[in-house]
Order: sequence, then structure tokens, then C-alpha cells
Amino acid sequence: MGGQQFVTEFSLPGVVDGGIERVNVGSWIGDSIVVLVFYPSDFGPRSGQSAALLRAVDELTGEVDARAVGIAPDSVYSHRRFAAEADVDVPLASDADGSVTAAYGVASTGEAGQTVAERSLFVVDYRGVVVHEWAASDTGAMPEFERLRTQLRSITPDGSAQGCYRTGYVRYREGRRYLSSGLEHCEAGDWGLAASAFDEASAEFGDATNRFTKGQGLADGDEIHEYNSRGRVVATKYWEAAEWLAGFATAASKGNVESREENREAAEQALQEVRDVTLPEPDAASKTATGKHRA
Repeated sequence: MGGQQFVTEFSLPGVVDGGIERVNVGSWIGDSIVVLVFYPSDFGPRSGQSAALLRAVDELTGEVDARAVGIAPDSVYSHRRFAAEADVDVPLASDADGSVTAAYGVASTGEAGQTVAERSLFVVDYRGVVVHEWAASDTGAMPEFERLRTQLRSITPDGSAQGCYRTGYVRYREGRRYLSSGLEHCEAGDWGLAASAFDEASAEFGDATNRFTKGQGLADGDEIHEYNSRGRVVATKYWEAAEWLAGFATAASKGNVESREENREAAEQALQEVRDVTLPEPDAASKTATGKHRA
């Protein structure tokens, strides 16, 4: 695909744990690293290599916070049989018209003139950016799994301070989005919706706080430690504010003026402490950590 490319999101019919359901890769972005494995067909001259690749990727993604999906033009019924006979556990998506395969630039023409996928692999990070590509140079080729394992660990929360900062930042931004939604509901006097939005914000900020805290512990340099430390402080204050605002909305819905004002004042105080503090984009943190950039 070349350069920094965002994943082409797709939803295809597929086989998951033996059942037939849609595989929506777009819904995975932001929650997991995603490994896309394209292969020519379920049953054919290279099906053995394809099965071996899928099993190896399944084992690898089981070690880290990642999800994998195999993509081929065969039907879901063919996929189900292939999964059972080849002992393949990863979800298999049916790209019957070859549109997804073509979008990733790995389409080729089979002996019967049909569109098939070249055996290839793409790693997609939490932002939805393709950070690694591999394509088989010959029928027996396989990826360098140790190199792939190292890369996956470097962008997962459990593996690096950079990964923690990245996912913490995603959760923090989601918290800010819910917080803004809650404030809009307050202006409209929709107290129930406001309280619900603030509860969602609280959960996101709490998750962000935990991820930044873990990133501090994993940091092997002062600067990435500072990024996670700042993230923890800011997310914690927003977490507190969201809790107070949820109480404010609940009190307002019940007409409890005293409780409403107490919660409002506490929320304003928490927000005031971090109002002018900004968190760097995850890419800036990654560049700093690798020595490519100094703030």
C-alpha cells in the first residue's frame, strides 16, 4: 500500500467459532491491533501454506492484545469446512467479489480467471494505520515471526509505554467526547441523558488513567514516562469531574438544588486544574521515545 495508510474498513460475511456471522473489522479499530491475512483459497495447491500461516498468526495474536482475520474469496460454507479440517481458529471472512482484496492491492487472477488474493499480511494499529505489510515471495514463504512479534509487542499496552500512551489517549479522547455530549444535554435540560453521558465519560477516563499508569511503570526513558505521567494526572482529574457531573445531573433531575450546586462546584474545580493542559498526540510520543524528535 505504501506510506502511512489508514485501514480500509470492511464488513464481510464470515465464520467465527464455527458459526456464520458478519466480520466487521471497523468495529475492532481502537480496541485491538488487527492482523489481516489474505490467502488465495480454502482448498487448492497452496491451502496447506495458507492454513499454516493462519495457525501461526493465531498463536502470535494470542500472545498480545491483537485480533486476526483470514480473508479469501471462498463462501462461508467453504470457510467453515476449511476451518474444521485445517484446525484454523481465526475468523475467516468471505470476500466473494474481491473488492476488499483489491482495495489492499493484493488481488491476482486465478487459473479460471477469478479474482484471488495473494498470500499476504497487514498489521493495523489502534489508530487504524497499517504499520506493517508482508507478501509471500514464493509459495513456501512465511513472515519473519520473531520480527513481527517484536513489532506487535511494541505497539500493545502490555508490551510498551508507547502502546499504553496510545491506547490511553484514545480512551481519554472518547471520555472528552462523552463529556461534551453530557454538557450539551445539560444545556437542553435532558438530565437523564446527561447523567448517562457523564457515566460513559467516567468509564473512559478511568480506563485511560489505568493505561497511563501502566505506561509509567513500563517507561524506559524520562520523556515517555513524562507523557504517561501527564496523561495520568489529566485523565484522573477529568475522571473526577465526570463523576461530579453525573451527580450534578442526577441531583438536577430530582430538583435537589443543594446537591446539584455542590457537585457542580466540585466538577468545576477539577476541570479548572487541567483546563489549560493538553496531551500530545500519540505519534509525538512515539517519535520522542524513539529519539526521532525532542520536545
